[in-house]
Amino acid sequence: MPRILLLVLLAGCGNGSDSQTTPAVPASTTTVPAALAERPLRIMPLGDSITQADSEHDSYRRPLFKNLELEGRSVDFVGSLSSNYRGGPPRRDFDLDHEGHWGWRVDEILEEVGGWVLEEEPDVLLVHLGSNDVFQDQGVSSTLDELSRLIDVVRDARPDAAFLIAQIIPTSNASRNRTLRELNTGIASLESKSTERSKVRIVDHFTGFDPARMTYDGVHPNPEGEIHMAERWLEGLAALERHVDESERR
Repeated sequence: MPRILLLVLLAGCGNGSDSQTTPAVPASTTTVPAALAERPLRIMPLGDSITQADSEHDSYRRPLFKNLELEGRSVDFVGSLSSNYRGGPPRRDFDLDHEGHWGWRVDEILEEVGGWVLEEEPDVLLVHLGSNDVFQDQGVSSTLDELSRLIDVVRDARPDAAFLIAQIIPTSNASRNRTLRELNTGIASLESKSTERSKVRIVDHFTGFDPARMTYDGVHPNPEGEIHMAERWLEGLAALERHVDESERR
């Protein structure tokens, strides 16, 4: 398990007791700028079905939130949705808000994201998008262009927003995975859009994700896959914090 340093260290956000223990990711205490500690960090999980999950699965959002909660982090998941696809989630002992939209491509998210951001005012967006573009044979270059424009649209509404952009998880389909690798290589270049005011960090969800073991249908994460994704997001949040801490010292 990685050592995790997160953006906010204050009282945790309690949303009920957990009947099943979620493995905690070890954390180290760090000094947090006072301005960040004044309110919960607003995190928007943004994506498609892998973010939303169906009625029988919690999604990565639960193990991510439960680990943040166990470490006493003050966070608030935000978004216009609070349910999974066709109901659920099975367990409701975490912050349910999100912007995961089953079956949506990047261009469909792009049409709506400006309004969501204006309404929800996220500090950090966790973006896992592109799977449906690959499944629907959208071009890699057009998908990358849309992801780049998504960053711009969010910044128009929220100039200080930070982005964790996923190199998306593989599937059990070898042909699709070749395209996913090409897309993920391009996604890495989006980190060049990072600025001092609005950081962009790339989070590698592809490496180490075994779709045979970590999905229930070759595409969507099962509980083991959800934990894998939560760990990768935690590492991304740690990278953002290191930047904040370094900026404070300069």
